[in-house]
Amino acid sequence: MAYFNTADATFSQSINTQDSVPADMAWNGDGSKLYEIGPGSAKIYEYDVSTPYDIATATYSQSINTQGSTPRGMAWNNDGSKLYEVGFVSAKIYEYDVSTAYDIGTAVFSKSIDAYDSTPIGMAWNNDGSKMYEVGYNSDLIYEYDVSTPYDIATATFSKSINTQDSTPRGMAWNNDGSKMYEVGSGSAKIYEYDVSTPYDIDTAVFSQSVSTQDSAPTGMAWNGDGSKMYEVGFIGDKIYEYDVTPAPAATITATARRSHLMSM
Repeated sequence: MAYFNTADATFSQSINTQDSVPADMAWNGDGSKLYEIGPGSAKIYEYDVSTPYDIATATYSQSINTQGSTPRGMAWNNDGSKLYEVGFVSAKIYEYDVSTAYDIGTAVFSKSIDAYDSTPIGMAWNNDGSKMYEVGYNSDLIYEYDVSTPYDIATATFSKSINTQDSTPRGMAWNNDGSKMYEVGSGSAKIYEYDVSTPYDIDTAVFSQSVSTQDSAPTGMAWNGDGSKMYEVGFIGDKIYEYDVTPAPAATITATARRSHLMSM
């Protein structure tokens, strides 16, 4: 069964956020920790999650102050040893070293770089840290960087950009192999899905479909590890929303297609 399909996502539950202006979210590697970034208080919040990837079991545990006064996006590297923050007003991307993996209480700011956009609002990485992506609120663009030392923002070099589907882009995500890219748009309150023919290469991204969000002003999104759950951050409701992603079994799809073919004969 193929997951990571936004069209198969069904809203299941939501929780209130810690921040009054939630902007983005992330998970650790196994779904036991959830993170929220909020420009309202300029903090990153950490939750312990007793049932992996189930937001109903998330309990707030700690927070840290951000480097930027209006943080809007966040991300982790692949082992929790580095944390990243997008500064909206400062137009910077910040990198932290984390001595205890995925524990924000041990995060120490290490460096920053200027973003390509004057108002960056989201970011993401590919699966090995050789490419970094930035969402530009001002330009309505997604930017791609080549990174010569994996996950080290100081070695990031801008390579290309593409236009977003939404006139007010807020965030982005990838599936687990780079064959699908997702964009969060608050202008139309949608999540947009792209098919990507060359993994993680935005030049080969082709828009395929979109779905309406629960919140009228979505600001961020994430997936669980296998694409069976999708998450949305909502600015208006101050909530994190969880969706179940349940594809139709291949046999059902085949039978449906066969019936349609017979009816057309």
